[in-house]
Formats: sequence, structure tokens, C-alpha cells
Amino acid sequence: MKPTKYQVFISSTYSDLKGEREGVIKAILEMYHIPIGMEMFSAEDEDQWEIIRRTIEVSDYYILILGLRYGSKTSEGISFTQKEYEYALEQKIPILAFVMGEEVSLPKDKRDDNLTEINKFRNTVLKNSKMSQFWTNRDELIKNVSISLMKQIMQKPGVGWVRGDKANSEETLSKELATLSKENRELREVIADLESKISPKRPQFELTINPIFIGNKYNSCKKVFLPEKISIDDVEKRLIEYITEEEIQAYNNKIPSQSEIDEFNNQLEKSHKIRFCSSPLVIKICNVGTVKANNVYIDIIFPENLLILAKDTKTESPKNPIPVNPIHAAEAKYKLKKSQDYNPSSMFPHARDMNIISNIPYIRPINRTWWTDLKGNCLTIQIDSLLHTRYREFDDEYIVVPLESGKHKIKIEIICEELESKDNQIIEIDIQEKL
Repeated sequence: MKPTKYQVFISSTYSDLKGEREGVIKAILEMYHIPIGMEMFSAEDEDQWEIIRRTIEVSDYYILILGLRYGSKTSEGISFTQKEYEYALEQKIPILAFVMGEEVSLPKDKRDDNLTEINKFRNTVLKNSKMSQFWTNRDELIKNVSISLMKQIMQKPGVGWVRGDKANSEETLSKELATLSKENRELREVIADLESKISPKRPQFELTINPIFIGNKYNSCKKVFLPEKISIDDVEKRLIEYITEEEIQAYNNKIPSQSEIDEFNNQLEKSHKIRFCSSPLVIKICNVGTVKANNVYIDIIFPENLLILAKDTKTESPKNPIPVNPIHAAEAKYKLKKSQDYNPSSMFPHARDMNIISNIPYIRPINRTWWTDLKGNCLTIQIDSLLHTRYREFDDEYIVVPLESGKHKIKIEIICEELESKDNQIIEIDIQEKL
């Protein structure tokens, strides 16, 4: 048996919490400490207050268990339970408070019809007592009491009680220190084991993005090259009458730089991939936690080589910077003279732009419980609430355009009312050509 015993005062209403009190008393006895409470005297008899007061004063710890009943009142207009609590607070005795959750379903004889007084008391306890916890059933209460009491004994040992024949002995003190050191280690192990068995109630999110593939047109964009300057010597004799040196000089002056050609080819390839290589963006968000999540905000940050666009985005192909070759124009005039059926537009391939990509505008439903917002490559999703074990899928607003194949990392940041800090995740997707 452990040499030091601690006295633990248990305070609560009685008839509605009788079973819970018995369980807590048994747990304290199994820890080899001394539980004491109203079972030892009549808490409703104000003549007994002096006994209760002195008992609280010599107790090492004070445990308060609150249900949904306020209890019998003293002549001062407060319940005996509240009076005991306020006295323990005044005497600076370590208080461990355990407050029943309001969602617990109780029969009428275990809860007040008017909860005003008990709720006021509960709020006072939660505000003043740092060591406050909620509980929903007897087993959870007993487990929480055991863990909290062991922690409090380790962190702030009380005066306690020892056998008379064990006091004031140097040899005993030495053995007690060794025993306490061993006990401390054992208690830490027990606490770690009990804490590992307590499953915290919080939402947990799993986010998946549909597989993205690229087709055989991915690398089929035809690029343009920097043209060479021309002179009158490059013109065939049959075309001389249809071209002037001024037109040749103007053409040479308008030839773009290599950097302009490179920029055009980059934009052309991007436009090509938007037209032929985009895929619907399908995002599935599942709450695999133990409680409902409220007011959920999810930021999905895509890398620069994954382009995200709204489905109704209109994209125009870039304008070709290469001017019309005057020799081609002369050829067109020559053929026009030869044939009235000639279509001059066929002679100016660089003068035409690619078709405008236009999709039917997406019409969002009214009275939604969610919304999305795309800024650059950051897609924000807001959901009013998401029940645990349920999911929501987003598949009709955005497209994804892979500007590069291979592996890509997508950063996810999630926050909701039930999470104390931001949940950061990374999703890696591998974009390959579809076989």
C-alpha cells in the first residue's frame, strides 16, 4: 500500500447522481486514497455545515460533479453544492470539476424543469475552474476523474495522511522518496495508457481529387519560327508587278524578336492545352471524424503548372506576331487575276486566329449551403456544415489544365469551428498519358 493517502471531498447533488458518485468513490478507493462526501453526513441539515466546512478544510482535493439539477438550497438562497464549491474555492483547495454535457438525455426526475439556476452555476464553474471537463456517461466520468486526480497528485501533491509509525523517520523518508519516484513513473504510464484510450471528438477531413490524364494531342501544338528578312531578289519575276520595295521594307521592319516568338509559342501552347487537354475538376470532401463540422473553409492551392479555370471561362488564342509576307500577298494577287474563284484567305494562314473557346455559362443554384471562389490558383470552398461519415462532391464548376505532366503536389488548408488549429494536408497526383 502507498505510504501517503490523500483525502478527496466529493460534492454533487445526490439522488440524480447516486450511481456516478458510487463509481467515483470506488475509483478513488482503488487508488488507495480517501473519498469523503455527503454519504457521511446530512448535507441538507444546515446544523451540519460546520462539520462539512472542517472536512473540506482538511481535504487535499475537491471534486465537483454537476448534472442538470441545482439541488436543495440553504437559507442564503444557493444550493448546498454551490456553497461547498465556493468554500473550497475560498480555501484554495485544488478543484477538479466535471460538468455533464447539455446534450445528454435524462428522465424528468434527474433534471430541473427550469435550468436557469443550474446553468448559471455551471457557467460560473467553467469560468473559474481551470481543471474543468465535460462528461456524458458514467464510464467516461470515472475515467476522467481517475486521470485528472492522478495528474493533480503528480503535479501538486497535497499534505496527505501517513501512518503514525511511518512519520518523522529518515529511513522512512528515504524509502518514501524511492517509492514516490516509482509511483510517479507508474502513474505516468497509467495516464498515457488511459489517454490513448480516450477518443477525442472532433471532425476529421479526407479530400480526394479525381485522376487527371493527358491525351495524344498534348504535345501536338504546332509552333511558329522566326522568319528571315526578304529582299526584292527573292521575288519571282511573275510577281514583280504585284509587290513593291516599300512593302518588303515594311515587312522586314515588322518581323518580331525571338523573345516575342517564344512568348507567342508559350501562349499558343497554353491555349492549345486548354482546348484539347482540360479535364473536369472533381473534388470529394469527406468528414471521417466523430462529430459534425460547422462553418468549414477549405483552401486548395494548386501548383503553377496546374491551371484551374471556371467552366464558363472564355479563352482566346494569342494573336500571331508575324506579319503577312508580301510575297504571299503578291502570289494571292497573281492568282486572283488568273481565277475569279480564288479565295484569298487561303493564302494567309498566319493572318487567322484560332477559334474562341466558349462554353455554356454555369448557372449556380439558389439557396446553397456552400460556395466556392477561385483566385489565381487558390480554390476556396466553404460548407455550412458536414456531418461525420458524410461527404460532399464538387464536380460541375471548374476544369483543370495540366501545363506539365508528371507528379504535382497540391496544398490543402482546412479550418472549421470545431478545430483548434488549421489542418494542413498535401495531396500528390501523377498526371500521365491515358493509354
